[in-house]
Amino acid sequence: MPNNSLRHHSLAIALCLLLSATSGHAEVISWVRGLFAPAKKSLDVSNVTTLGIGTFTGATGESAAQATRQQLRPNKNLKLLPVVQARFHLNGSSNSGRITAILTERGQPKTIFERTYAAPGMEENVKALADDLIFAITGRPGLASTRIVFVSDATGTKQIYLCDADGENPQQVTNNRYGAVSPALASDDSMLAYTSYASGFPALVMVDMASGSERQMANTPGVNTGATFSPDGKHLALTMSFVGNPEIFVLNLASSHATCITDTPGAPCSPSWHPDGQQLIYASHEDSSPLLYTIDITAEAPARLWDTGYSFCADPEWSPDGKQVAFTARTAGSMAVIIKPYPFGKSSLIQGSGAQHPTWSPDGRQLAYAHKGELWVHDLDTGTRRCLVRGLGHISEPKWMR
Repeated sequence: MPNNSLRHHSLAIALCLLLSATSGHAEVISWVRGLFAPAKKSLDVSNVTTLGIGTFTGATGESAAQATRQQLRPNKNLKLLPVVQARFHLNGSSNSGRITAILTERGQPKTIFERTYAAPGMEENVKALADDLIFAITGRPGLASTRIVFVSDATGTKQIYLCDADGENPQQVTNNRYGAVSPALASDDSMLAYTSYASGFPALVMVDMASGSERQMANTPGVNTGATFSPDGKHLALTMSFVGNPEIFVLNLASSHATCITDTPGAPCSPSWHPDGQQLIYASHEDSSPLLYTIDITAEAPARLWDTGYSFCADPEWSPDGKQVAFTARTAGSMAVIIKPYPFGKSSLIQGSGAQHPTWSPDGRQLAYAHKGELWVHDLDTGTRRCLVRGLGHISEPKWMR
């Protein structure tokens, strides 16, 4: 990492300011509380992806079974077959929307899992069950219960909103009188970070998605913005300028230590973590226009310019497998969403005409982005796209929960 004695001296002075937890009141809608569960391990069954849905008993059993089928049918990694033909079997029961499900494998004595889903509504329970099934059988994350956060000015002030992966149920998450931008989510979806202007300059605020409580995480003079969680949820990368020039810092959430990892005359911003947690990619305006740079945070080595083939690049985000990067580029006189293999390969234009702020789905097969003030999603397998949310003010900065 860059060894700048003045910067590290300034860091030592400012560390005590970085995690100044406040007794701020909750500004998060209550229905998001308690939705998130720990990640579950999957089976290594990548070559066998057939499932048969059998008998569901109970007053709402048939409805639950049918709704589960509907959630699973679009998944390309899982094929539904009659029970007698499928390798994996699902049985269960449902009463008043509560679901108990049992997944077994044909010819095997042990139950793979037996779980109860007891959210208030059947729809939430079905989505959670569908994602558990997809992950257990295919090893790929399901999308049914994932959410997308984004910024909208529908109230007249920019606020953070949340919607389902299919664009349904858009809900306002923050109600900050000074506005809220630059949302980011922890890898386990337990924490939301965003930028607030309540203090007169950009400050980093953290929201506990289970309790709804808020606290300021970085409120030093100057810029504190663009935070993104590390894959393990233990660190934040963000842009701060209390040492003078804006730089990328890595903040340890447990110890409150912050480390400056860039040393540049430019203005680095929008960091994104590689899935291995060892590298960051970010945009920096060091000459006439912003370009993309990568840096290994575990080594004392300078950042490296990544040649994308474009002279204006912003908003980079690594794919879930770390093999591609999506970013915004200027081409043909307007902004466009681009993906490019990392480190080498041919770039692909996903959507032009002003599209920007791309974000990957957890399974890496879709990109969500903002386009003309609307939220769109692009299926990378089929090349088709659809609008998820429109008519809700001007939408920007989407981030898909991982």
